[in-house]
Amino acid sequence: FVKILFVFFIASMLYKSTDLKQLAITSGISAAFVLILVASNDLGGALLYFFTYLVMIYVATKRFYIFAGGLAFVGLGMYAGYHLFSHVKNRIVAWLDPLSVIDKAGYQVCQSLFAIGTGGLFGFGLGQGLPNKIPIVSKDFIIAAISEEMGGIFAVCLIMVCVSCFLMIFNLSMQMKDAFYKYVALGLGSVYALQVLLTVGGSTKFIPMTGVTLPLVSYGGSSLLSTMIIFGMIQGMYIMQAAPEKRRNIDDKRRKDHETKNRQKQTAKEPGAQGSQQRRRKPAAGGKNSTKTQK
Repeated sequence: FVKILFVFFIASMLYKSTDLKQLAITSGISAAFVLILVASNDLGGALLYFFTYLVMIYVATKRFYIFAGGLAFVGLGMYAGYHLFSHVKNRIVAWLDPLSVIDKAGYQVCQSLFAIGTGGLFGFGLGQGLPNKIPIVSKDFIIAAISEEMGGIFAVCLIMVCVSCFLMIFNLSMQMKDAFYKYVALGLGSVYALQVLLTVGGSTKFIPMTGVTLPLVSYGGSSLLSTMIIFGMIQGMYIMQAAPEKRRNIDDKRRKDHETKNRQKQTAKEPGAQGSQQRRRKPAAGGKNSTKTQK
């Protein structure tokens, strides 16, 4: 739940101002928070929060050198973490060559790759795989179990659903008029997208494993509830963005109906309007009252 508060904090700070002093205060508090996560050995969470902060800062300031400097800082941080933390070194070794350390640090990654490979395109079927062979399969390596039982096509479709959700959130953030809601939507969308990237990338050996859950898929009550809160906020902002346009369309329709009624009333009140309407009516030829009507 802290990631939601973190996004609201960054959005509120950037909404007030984007001058150098405000950016320095925002960066200092965010850096302190990320360093606390690093000291707690939660490097996956630290990477998630830092990239969210970086994306929001870049969109608010539109200065690419800030984004490039942040990426360089991430590279330096990874280099320092490789030499300072043993578990970071083990994860990088397992990422580069998991088969060389299959009995130790590379066991999880190797089992994940074996499950994805043996599942093929269509999988073994629901409940027919061996997901228990993968440690922490219900959280970090859930995509490997899905690929083994449901197949690679199903896993790719699941990833495309996640990508589609992020694109819709990103599109909503670009449509928001108010800067605060724009930053909030962008930050929440970035959190969601980065979680998907870190989880899927770690399971497929695309990036080193970071230990982040897959939203709405992995096991964990707090992860599920926080993701539902994020989607609820996004839906609320979508309604907020669509409400003025809908209200404007309703007002236009009412105004047109009112003008049409007024025009009809004025036409009915005009002198001779009734007589002209009667003159337009032609008598039926050969009728009994045709002579009287003509007189």
